[in-house]
Amino acid sequence: MSHLYDNTKNKTKKGGYKHLNYTERRQIERWYNIDNKKPKEIAKLLGKSTRTINRELKRGMVENLTSELIVKKVYSADVAQNAYDYNMTSKGPDLKIGNDRALVKEIEDKIKKEKMSPEVVVHVLNLNFCAKTIRNNIKMGGIFDIEPGKIIYKKEHKEKNSNKVVCDKVPAEKSIDFRPEEANNRSVYGHWEGDLVVGKRKKGACLFTLTERKTRDEIIIKIPDKTARSVIKALNRLERQHGKSFKTKFLSITFDNGPEFRMWELMEQSIQTKGKRTAVYYAHPYRSCERGSNENANRLIRRWIPKGTCIDTISKAYIKQVEDWINNYKRPMFGFKSTNEILASL
Repeated sequence: MSHLYDNTKNKTKKGGYKHLNYTERRQIERWYNIDNKKPKEIAKLLGKSTRTINRELKRGMVENLTSELIVKKVYSADVAQNAYDYNMTSKGPDLKIGNDRALVKEIEDKIKKEKMSPEVVVHVLNLNFCAKTIRNNIKMGGIFDIEPGKIIYKKEHKEKNSNKVVCDKVPAEKSIDFRPEEANNRSVYGHWEGDLVVGKRKKGACLFTLTERKTRDEIIIKIPDKTARSVIKALNRLERQHGKSFKTKFLSITFDNGPEFRMWELMEQSIQTKGKRTAVYYAHPYRSCERGSNENANRLIRRWIPKGTCIDTISKAYIKQVEDWINNYKRPMFGFKSTNEILASL
């Protein structure tokens, strides 16, 4: 009987053992945090030693604030991977890129001008090294003319702020816990996540963004301010554009607990029939990961509209270009197909 991971596959050509990769760390995250598996069980599944798993858990252990506002220690694959990548920088620059200045310039242009991620660059250029090589060399400097953290966002885990004020609770039936299973497993098109991308001034214009969970279809609407009324007007505008198809295109929308999204009754109500046009749900407080698709899409927007930009002066035509770029962006998760390519096949 074979395990999910065969320990023979973790051996190098020299007979040693490979380090844990990010996919394995994600597996550990699920097994340890959700399935409550012991280090010994995880080690058996991965074909590793229990000592290796214990070291890995220690590397990625963080404190997490639950929906009940209880601090709980959990393992984070991202924190562990960042720690591993940092430790690997002591080895010096990866010579797979070497002195090929033409290749370095081509990679720089893809990242800086075309706003591609290293993963997409590796695929488009058919490189014989992985995206992690590019990321590590950017972080270490000396090869690429790219400032770390500016062009490519870093995953940073901020300290939990225990002084935050919790908003009034939404009705229980509006919790993400009651969202249809087809929305949770992304099996059906039409379940969206929403948020606002703010500009330089908190009172100025901002972007109302919607991301479809199954295909990552993106909609970006410029609104005059960060208020619930402006959000409702944006949804009303969308309903007028789509007409009767709005109800089937927008089966549900999941928001965070911000005050700009609290008028759920008006967001759900059709301006044409006065009936129900969609279903609104709310993620748990301080759990942005429950709207991860939209959070990642907003990071893509930031490649073209960086933080601190005054959105008041940005034209709707430019915003539409950014929206089109996202929907035509080739994504590793879809086998390097774009959202528009996937929608065309539905």
